Amino acid sequence: MNIAIIGYGKMGKFYDSLLKADYIVDTLPIKGRMSFANVDELIAYAQPLQLVIVCTPIHTHYEVVRKLLTAGYNVLCEKPISVSSRDANDLETLAHKNNLLLYQSTLERYNPIIKFMKKNIATEEIDWIESFRFGNMPQSIQSINPLFDLGVHDIDLWFYLTECKVKWELHAGYGKPQRLIKVHLSNGSTLSLDLLEKQIMLPDGTILDLTRASANNPIIEMIYDIIYKGTNANEAWSNEIKRLENADGELIVLCP
Repeated sequence: MNIAIIGYGKMGKFYDSLLKADYIVDTLPIKGRMSFANVDELIAYAQPLQLVIVCTPIHTHYEVVRKLLTAGYNVLCEKPISVSSRDANDLETLAHKNNLLLYQSTLERYNPIIKFMKKNIATEEIDWIESFRFGNMPQSIQSINPLFDLGVHDIDLWFYLTECKVKWELHAGYGKPQRLIKVHLSNGSTLSLDLLEKQIMLPDGTILDLTRASANNPIIEMIYDIIYKGTNANEAWSNEIKRLENADGELIVLCP
């Protein structure tokens, strides 16, 4: 694959370690690599690319992604593609018009815990769900609502796992890392899913350890799916972002 990565911070380096990008775009030159200072330089270089991965700070996503789509590139963007559902819809329209891929990173869908839930727990069995997603504050100088920065992962899971058919109470903020989902079933029992430890606590207290459930890397699986299988390549990401626009503080209740 011919790939470029925009933004060489934590996630950009993570993607690059697995995919070995042909080009890097970052404000600092990358020793020994073909790199550009900004996205305009990459576009001006006019090289054919199968995918461009955007890992810049969230507040820059819309501008960067729009330039890439306008130039005719398929785009995978870290979450969220925009902090505005109107802007996200604009990107979706542009991608559709130009017959291009626009994908918002869905790495959490490839967590073995989420795979287990998708396969084994029917939406009809669920009464309601609550999740707790906390993480380190980003180093970016521009602050952002943690629900946009972190909670958007759970918003995506609400769409992906339940098709928005059950109530989901989401807590998100900055602090000690935690990615916990409690699934309250219709029969009165509860499953606790620890996405960090990759463990599931069953109602009787039994622990299922899924740390060795899959040898595949979520990034590789996601890239393979969207490029070679075309799995929901252009989902309506603006619908997810719309759920966050009026959120305040660290809690949002998602209702069917």
